[in-house]
Amino acid sequence: MSIHVDLELVALISAIVGFGVVAQFLAAKYRVPSVLFLIGAGVAIGPEGLGIITTDTFGGALSTIVGVSVALIVFEGSFRLELDLVRNAPRAVGRLITIGAGVSFFGTALVVRFLLGASWDIAFLVGALLVATGPTVITPILAVVSVREEVATALEIEGIVNDVTAAILAIVLFKAMTAVELQPRGYVFLFIERLGMGIVTGFVIAGVVWYLLTQVDLPAQEVPQAARLLTFAGAILAFAIADSVFSEAGIAAAATAGFTLGNLELPHRDSIRRFNRDVTLLVLSFVFIVLAALLEFSEILALGLAGLAVVGVVMLVLRPLSVFVSTTGGGFSFRERMFISFVGPRGIVPASVATLFAIRLRTRTPPSDPAGADLLLGTVFLVILVSDVLEAGLARRIELALGVSRPDD
Repeated sequence: MSIHVDLELVALISAIVGFGVVAQFLAAKYRVPSVLFLIGAGVAIGPEGLGIITTDTFGGALSTIVGVSVALIVFEGSFRLELDLVRNAPRAVGRLITIGAGVSFFGTALVVRFLLGASWDIAFLVGALLVATGPTVITPILAVVSVREEVATALEIEGIVNDVTAAILAIVLFKAMTAVELQPRGYVFLFIERLGMGIVTGFVIAGVVWYLLTQVDLPAQEVPQAARLLTFAGAILAFAIADSVFSEAGIAAAATAGFTLGNLELPHRDSIRRFNRDVTLLVLSFVFIVLAALLEFSEILALGLAGLAVVGVVMLVLRPLSVFVSTTGGGFSFRERMFISFVGPRGIVPASVATLFAIRLRTRTPPSDPAGADLLLGTVFLVILVSDVLEAGLARRIELALGVSRPDD
């Protein structure tokens, strides 16, 4: 039996991973979120740059690669979310991920509809995707700022929870676009169906992993490695099982498994956490570079001034509105609420899901919607690019300007 190896693809993947490692190194050195370097690397090797990566590079495997990658990223973020942290979080956090998310969702949809002339379907898809801030951009920010723990917790919980709910809401809306005579209650059923499947699957897989690590005797020297690999395998398995039943339920499954395992007594927890973080950094770097490489500037430039107006409203009106409505009487100072308002960059989930939707909209028959795909992708990536450069890149300066650093700093 002979094994054919595509040396060009191997070299390309190696180069992407190398770019990702360099981006993480530069981010650590200059104390800015790595996403800025990742986007730059992706654009440099994409069609708008050197043309090393095109839409045909990974073929039909792109959807699977992105899906598994997002699941691993969400799993790692939820694994770090301790129950005590959630319990002790200000009540405003609960409103931020419900009322605040609703304001962002409906507000963004209306803005996209009336400023860009998008159909209601595309407008609501964009609104759903841009609800997500996400740990992929929030965690690097929290690594370079020194705000009060309650402020950091609010941003972290919002990012993790909204990543999951935004992805599921978006896929439900996308599925509804192709459904015939779907009633409003059908949207709710589709959402609950996927979320419920994900939660049940995540709990079951987490229980199996916990049992294997705590109730099965293993040689002492094998336990650390087994703990790392079993949790990693659990994330992938939870995603695969749930997603095979309902598309995008896998993200909820990965998040549930991560949160459950992160709050159970597991051997070698610190080793697991470090391993998850290292794997996630590599996965995040790879996927973000690939997605940025597939971006065509023509899709963004076609939005014109109206596109910039959408970005301005999303960042400077809707984000502060959702934060201030949610955090009223929530134990945050005015300056802290301003900081949360101006630190809401979008990350890997809206970028990856928007890319997948765009591919499907261009190839779906009947009916395909290439114009809608371009508007969807252009709007989402424009918000990501601007919010990451300004909000993520200037987070430390925003913190200092508002004077919200911890007293001991």
